[in-house]
Parts: sequence; structure tokens; C-alpha cells
Amino acid sequence: MECLSFFDMCVVFLILTSILLYIYGIWPYGVWKSLGVDGPQPLPFLGNHYQLTAEGNEQCVRKWSNVYGRTFGIYVGRRPMLVTTDLDILKEVLVKYFNIFTDRFEKFEIFPDEIRAMLSVAGGEQWERIRHLLTPTFSTGKLKLMEHHFHRCSAQLTTNIKEAAGKGQKIDVRKYFAGYTLDVIAATSFGIEVNSQKDLDNPLAKDVSTILQDIASSEGLLMLLKNAFPFLTPLFKFLGMHFFQPRGWKSFLKNLHCIIQERKREGNQKEKPDFLQLILSYEEAQSSGKEELKVLSRLEVIAQATVFFVAGYETTAATLQSLAYNLALYPDVQEKIVREFEEQLGDELPTYEDVTKLKYLHSAIMETLRMYPPLNSVNRMASEEVTIKGITIPKGAGVMIPIANVMKDPEYFPEPDKFDPERFYEGSVNPVSFLAFGYGPRLCIGMRLALLEMKIAMVHVLRKVKFVKTDDLQENLRTKPGSFISFPAQVIAVKAILRDSPAAC
Repeated sequence: MECLSFFDMCVVFLILTSILLYIYGIWPYGVWKSLGVDGPQPLPFLGNHYQLTAEGNEQCVRKWSNVYGRTFGIYVGRRPMLVTTDLDILKEVLVKYFNIFTDRFEKFEIFPDEIRAMLSVAGGEQWERIRHLLTPTFSTGKLKLMEHHFHRCSAQLTTNIKEAAGKGQKIDVRKYFAGYTLDVIAATSFGIEVNSQKDLDNPLAKDVSTILQDIASSEGLLMLLKNAFPFLTPLFKFLGMHFFQPRGWKSFLKNLHCIIQERKREGNQKEKPDFLQLILSYEEAQSSGKEELKVLSRLEVIAQATVFFVAGYETTAATLQSLAYNLALYPDVQEKIVREFEEQLGDELPTYEDVTKLKYLHSAIMETLRMYPPLNSVNRMASEEVTIKGITIPKGAGVMIPIANVMKDPEYFPEPDKFDPERFYEGSVNPVSFLAFGYGPRLCIGMRLALLEMKIAMVHVLRKVKFVKTDDLQENLRTKPGSFISFPAQVIAVKAILRDSPAAC
């Protein structure tokens, strides 16, 4: 037998390599089938990750649910993930078996360490410690101390919208509300006034917005490759840290360090009622011999400051934007809210206690969050194997909680595309089906702050202006695919008219 030529050996090597590589690429994809769970066909190496990125989480889950039912299995890269809109399963995952599903499925390994230490990303004992330390920040007493910031920023917001209304301009409501929420976060969290409402293109606002968009686009190329080839995670982390950092990250981090150093130079100001002072006090406790539970590292201080700036800014602004859009489309709801102001508040500025009386405004905000949740999905990871309702979830597998799909499910919310605050006003909503702030122990820690911030803003604004539908205002909002955060695919521009003008009558 003749010896193989060098060319022939190369061909054989390439064929064998290709076969082995293909086997590696499809090897994990028998997990769900072996457990009797159906689901869409995964692509080699990528699983169903590419489909989620290209079409969007909400769209993919809706399409797959029509074929496979409420619960099915997918793969994110090589890792299995269960997707379910079954409320019984979700309650078990988020509450009963929380000790098993404490951590996020995606840990953002390729992002800077400050992002991985955020309360919303951290897991295990680190999450428990940080959550315990930060909870007092949102007590009733602390929120009451922040009221004057909400009123000051709301007054500026109202002035800006009134000026635009007086000129007959259509309003890009996202810009106006983003300026408001950024000013509120800066004041309540860091005790500083950034005046971004006077400059709707404020550089800090741009940094925060782009950071969030880049973090949210975790289904991007590097994350896609990391999930396909997990053994190369250190390489992708190096690339992410040094070449593909979130846009605006260095600038934002520099500003944050300056704010912290300035606060430390101010000396003994323990009575300052803001978030930064609280977390800095926990960092300082590290050198005082107190137990570890009572301390934060400098990296964790930066991480929590970042998550409050980034998450509190964009999500609240997005909800206010969607609320203004809904009120323009449903003027009867808008006027019912204003009448509630007159009945419950008169002409007075609302206090913390007063805001709790505005039940219809609260219902309108809840319904807006149901229709347009800032987060369309979250996930959890099983730290050990568990069986729920006859479905076995292996150790290390994920569970996707498709927030938007649950809250637009006609079985849970009849006529889901209709803006109907009465659903919440009547109190007939199953609490597990409303997931805008999460559910269970990892419920959004800033929920009460965000709701108070939104309600006070709307009292100020709606007393002075009315949002009006224009002929070119779309009646179905679309979102950009490729992210677990629901960014609008188009600018939402509505018209505002002064309530004391003839046109408002």
C-alpha cells in the first residue's frame, strides 16, 4: 500500500477535525430531549442564541410558545435553558426554590468587574450581603427625605414641557423624562445637581444611556462566542475589558471616582441622606473591625453606584415615556387621573402619604409597565438538579422568565393590547403574572423609589399640560431586537397643550 501523500494527510486531518468539531458543536443538545422536554432546533455551537438576538426575546418566545406550549427547552450557546410562562412553575422558581435559583444564568463574565459586582448581577453570598446592606436605603423614612428633590426636578420638567407646548412643538418625551430621571438619581443618590434638564443632550446622560445599551446587548458577538466556546472565556474577557468596553464606561467611571473622592474630602457628613453616603459608610466600616457582613469593598461601592445611576435612569424614563404615550392615546384615562388629583390633593404638592391615595394613577403606571416593561426577560440558574411540575431542570441549567410574554398573555390579561388601568384598580391581577419589578426575594430593590418618582412627576406635569395624540403617532410600539431591555425602535413624539389654553377645553 502506498503511503499517503502530505496533501492526502492534510485532507484526512481536516475531515477528522471537522467531524470532531461538529460533534463538539452539537454534543450538549440532547439534554432536553432526554428529559422529555420539547423545543426548537438549536444551531451547532450557537444553540438558539442567534435566533434570540436576531428576532428578539419576546418575539421568539411568542413564536415558540405557539408551537411547543407554555414550557419548552432551548440552548444558549452550549447551555440548556428552560423557558416557561406557566405561573405555577415561575412561582416555584422565584419563591419556593429560591435557594436553588438565587443566581442569574448570565454572569456577564466578559464585562468589567464593577458590572459583575452590581446587585442586579451578583449572586450567592455576595448578593445576599449587598442586598442586606442596601435595603435600608429605601425605607419610608429615607424616601420622605427625598421628596424635595422629586418636587424640584418635577418643577423643572413641567417648565420645559410647558415651554415646548407654548411653541406648539411635538415632544420627544423620552429626552424630557430622561433628563428628569437623571437629575433625580444624581440628587437622591449622590447629592449633586447635574441640571441635565437644561441640556437634554447632557454628556453624562449620553454616557449612562450608551453604557446600558451595551450591557443590555449581552447577546452581541463576544457573548455569542463566549457561550459557543466557553473554554475561551478568559480570552473574550480580555477583549471585553481592553478593546470592547461599554461605550462611555471610562468617562462615567472617571466622573464617579471624582464624586466619591470629593465626598471623602468633605469629611464627616454622616447625616447626608443620600445613597452614596450609605454605601461609603459600609466601605469605611471595613477598617473598623466590624464583621464582614457590614462592609463593601471599593469595587462593590463603585458597582452599586453604577447600577443605581444606569438602571434607575433608563428604566424609569422609559416607563414615563410609555405612560405619556398611553395617555395621549387614551384621553379619558388621562382626564380621570387629573380628576383624582383634584379630589385627593386639591392644589397642594403631594407628600409621600398623599401619593398613596392616587390609586388610579398607580393603576395607570402598573398597566403601562405591563404593556411596555423595560425588561422583557430575566433568568435564573439552577445550583442543583430540581424537578418542578414533572419537569427536571439539571444543575447549571437556566430558566428564562419571559416578563413581556407573561404580561401580554391573553389568558392572564384579556385584550392584552388594550390600555386598561381598571385591571389593577379593581385588584384582580394575579401577583405572579405581574413581573415588571420581578417577584420573590430578588424583587427590584428600587421599586418604591421609582414609583414615587414617577407619581410626583406626573402630578406636576398633568396639572399643567395635556398629552395629545397626533395623526402620525403610531398605535403599536415596536422594540429593537437583540436585548433583554426593551428599547423603542422609534422616537415617541407626542403633542402637549397647556391646560389653561382654549385648545385644552
